[in-house]
Amino acid sequence: MAAPAIFLAVLLVVLPGMLYVWAGLPSTSNLSTARLPLSTRIYDRTGTVLLAEIHQGSERRHIVPLSQVAPSMQQATVAVEDRTFYQHGGLNLLRTGQAGLNDLIHLRFNQGGSTITQQLVKNIYLSGNRSVLRKLDEAILAVEIEHQYSKSQILEAYLNRIYYGNQAYGVEAAAETYFGKPARQLSLSEATLLAGLPQAPTALDPFSNLSGAVTRQKVVLDAMVRAREITAAQARSASTQPLTLRKPSTADDVKAPGFVHWVAAQLEKTYGQELLKNGGLTVVTSLDWNLQSIAERQVREKVMALQGQHVTDGALVALDPNTGGVLAMVGSAGPDVPGGQYNMAIIPRQPGSAFKIFTYTAAIESGRFTMGSWIDDSPVRVRLADGSTYTPRNYDGSYHGWQPIPLALGNSLNIPAVKVEMGTGIDRVVDVARRMGVQTLTQPSSAYQPSLTLGGYEVPLIDMAAGASTLAAQGTYRHPQAITKIVSHDGTTLYRYATDKGKPALTPQVSFIMADMLSNDRNRSLEFGRNSDLVIPGHHVAAKTGTTNDFRDNLTIGFTPNLAVAVWVGNADHTPMRSVSGIVGAAPIFHGFMTQVLNGQPDRWYAVPDGLHAVTMNGYTAYLLPGTEQVAQSQQAPAPSFCDEDCGGGNNGGGRHKKHGG
Repeated sequence: MAAPAIFLAVLLVVLPGMLYVWAGLPSTSNLSTARLPLSTRIYDRTGTVLLAEIHQGSERRHIVPLSQVAPSMQQATVAVEDRTFYQHGGLNLLRTGQAGLNDLIHLRFNQGGSTITQQLVKNIYLSGNRSVLRKLDEAILAVEIEHQYSKSQILEAYLNRIYYGNQAYGVEAAAETYFGKPARQLSLSEATLLAGLPQAPTALDPFSNLSGAVTRQKVVLDAMVRAREITAAQARSASTQPLTLRKPSTADDVKAPGFVHWVAAQLEKTYGQELLKNGGLTVVTSLDWNLQSIAERQVREKVMALQGQHVTDGALVALDPNTGGVLAMVGSAGPDVPGGQYNMAIIPRQPGSAFKIFTYTAAIESGRFTMGSWIDDSPVRVRLADGSTYTPRNYDGSYHGWQPIPLALGNSLNIPAVKVEMGTGIDRVVDVARRMGVQTLTQPSSAYQPSLTLGGYEVPLIDMAAGASTLAAQGTYRHPQAITKIVSHDGTTLYRYATDKGKPALTPQVSFIMADMLSNDRNRSLEFGRNSDLVIPGHHVAAKTGTTNDFRDNLTIGFTPNLAVAVWVGNADHTPMRSVSGIVGAAPIFHGFMTQVLNGQPDRWYAVPDGLHAVTMNGYTAYLLPGTEQVAQSQQAPAPSFCDEDCGGGNNGGGRHKKHGG
């Protein structure tokens, strides 16, 4: 008689109450994505070196399928959290009843009897209050989830959501945070340590309380033995295995910070802040971590060595001319230097004489000057549109008489550069610079003064690298790009960089002539001496320095067929350095970087392209574009001519080493 009465009471009282509660509960149809902010991860070109995680607030999270979680991690979690997980339908009535009785006896609400499914419900759908009705909500939703999803789906969702301490949400973030590896590579010892953390993530923090975490690990191992997942011998072995914890990090730890922030800005512009910080994107970039590491060391070391000359910062950009990919980007000499928070690789600064690569490229392309032409390095006054005059001066304060174009360029003589610019036309120089990658020359060509060729207008370092890259690619401009692939959290590829043919900016013939002039060490011996830091032993390397008149900016740019590099040193606040020229400031960084990167690689250079005529003029070989022979003949120096000990030809000879140059 008692049983029917109890059943009737349940039917008339409890069931209507459950239905009432159930009617107001949230939908459980979105278990995998509900209320789940996911970190965006940015990797190097291999997809294995994690450069940064971008996330909302303090949460680090990156979801993975259950197949990418080590089996021992799955087994350890079930054994210690819910050993009957695969048998119950969402509720462990015996365990819940025991926990409830214990709470009643001690007048507290610990809720220690929750199953994995109930814990998942609390994490996703319910508030943190501990009322009886909320406990009823939890039970109803747990049963509903068990009907809708498989055990594997529930465990996967749980492992991707649970908190492991140190801002690590989910097993993948935890494995990376504590052991620097993905969850699929966790050993039994590592897995059991992690599986014990969710009970008290702060109190059991391995970085501050390793002994407490290890004590909890032994509880997990014992639970696995009881569940017959491992043997007692395996448990003993795992408990004695030394644990190598990763160095504690913060949520703001970032490798290659200038590059990462540049990439993040592009992602935010394209996809929006919400997807960037919560969407769980996986971003593979073009960055070569080996080259980046070399670049960071070189910039840091060389800038520190120049502190006595008031040099506090430096930057470097390295590009792959064949793809446009950014292989390295150093935005500053470190976060501790003045202005270290700025990315000087993308902030426009005056490039000094490094800009002359565009002037001489335009001159050769125009046919108004040739590699065989000579220019008189003598005083000149240029009348400007406003009636004033512009009087350029050489870096060394001297005049050098008639000089062939290769030496005028190589020795960075200012007066010949201005004469070549005016003879070519500023409009042509601006046009060529734009085609080669300079994006800051946005005014009408008529707005630019003759000081353009001496770097009088600001250009970002990355644009200077793009200009060098265009010459390296034999005239093909490829916009510097950093992102090669973007994958959403569900594995869908959102973007993949398709290496295109680029934009034809120059002919291979013009590019070859520039490369030949910029790679010949004899061409710069007058001002820089022989075997300066622009020379990389055993390798053909084109190079050009640049220094502003007031020593506020200092550059060296250069290239090989497979690498284009631009280096800057200076001060972010625009204060002048003390007598630091391109060969003293940026060139040592360029030299150190190129030497290490090219070490062990074969020397590669360009074959002479069809259509060029090689002629010997005044002791050196000049390559001429078709139809320019007469121009070259008409632009010879009147006898007797002035020419420093060599007028060109040859490569990487020995001799004196000066510390001059612009």
